[in-house]
Amino acid sequence: MSRRVPLARRYLFGERRRAVLATAGVAVALLLVLVLDGIFAGAMRQVTAYIRSSPADVIISQRGVRTMHMSTSTLPVELAAQARAVEGVDWVAPIGFVSGVIGTETGGRQLSYVIGYTPGQPGGPHHLVAGHAPEGGEAVIDRVAADQLGLDIGDRVRVLGAWLRVSGLAEGGTSIVNTTTYVTADELDQIHGPTTSYLLVGATSGISPNELRDTLAAALPDATVQTRSQFASQEAAVVADMSADVMRIMAIIGFAIALAVVCLTLFTTTLARLREYGIIKALGASTTRLVGVVIAQAAWTIAVGLATSVAAALIVGRVVEAVAPTISIAIQPASIVRVAAGAIVIGAISALAPMRRVVAVDPASAFRRTS
Repeated sequence: MSRRVPLARRYLFGERRRAVLATAGVAVALLLVLVLDGIFAGAMRQVTAYIRSSPADVIISQRGVRTMHMSTSTLPVELAAQARAVEGVDWVAPIGFVSGVIGTETGGRQLSYVIGYTPGQPGGPHHLVAGHAPEGGEAVIDRVAADQLGLDIGDRVRVLGAWLRVSGLAEGGTSIVNTTTYVTADELDQIHGPTTSYLLVGATSGISPNELRDTLAAALPDATVQTRSQFASQEAAVVADMSADVMRIMAIIGFAIALAVVCLTLFTTTLARLREYGIIKALGASTTRLVGVVIAQAAWTIAVGLATSVAAALIVGRVVEAVAPTISIAIQPASIVRVAAGAIVIGAISALAPMRRVVAVDPASAFRRTS
């Protein structure tokens, strides 16, 4: 027989119903894992959104403080002037950061990070979708939080116990657990007391973030100096540590279920085609050829199932984010590679497990009439 005949593909897709059921079973199983990974990755993306969207090259915080999440940082007021005097610094934007609650006149409440900044300088919302930056007695809240609390521009919102007017709506600041509210630095000082929590620092042209970090760290030994990427990584690590056990258990269970489904699907699919294998053997195929056909069929099933699961995961992510904006599902290449590797390994084992029966199949059985 010519080895150019794509027997595996023809046998697999010759019976469309069986092929659809096999690939659908694999796709649904892999979709479960991709969505679980995507929810976790999306949560990490939400937590670090403020830092990742910041124009700062370097972030300065209190000594020993490396995150915003679950942290309190207080810096001396004069530290901003000291940072501006360092060679390689283009600009410095102090911000205040307080964790608290925002509420409505009807009793709605939501946890929020409250950030005080100077409008016109870095540190405010990355993108305003409506309204304007806050002024005295005003606040910018996230659009998703506004929808949940029933607020609109001009409404009153209670921020850390003070009633402010909503001047604008931002985007990208709400996660599963909290939201982000922006006020002026002077407003936050009046509400919470004088607060300089972090310094956002921009580098002059030609100076890399790492170079500026090292220069500032040497000039300001009593503060913690990190690049923006380092700070974002630390933020993600804190949240990951807090939820690591739960997410790890969910991931292991999901992955185990997925691999079990893939294993069962490929195992039963291989056994269901013993008659076809008998025909191949009757036509003179060698054992090597039979093994190749079985493995190729498994590879086709996994490839189609994986492609389908990735497409479905992207669609599910869009739908979920449209229905529940606080939930973000980020399908990352690393997750796809990890799922694909696991499916390939278990697929090969599942396809080869019944190989003894495939090799031992009687060629004459292919031509016997079944009752």
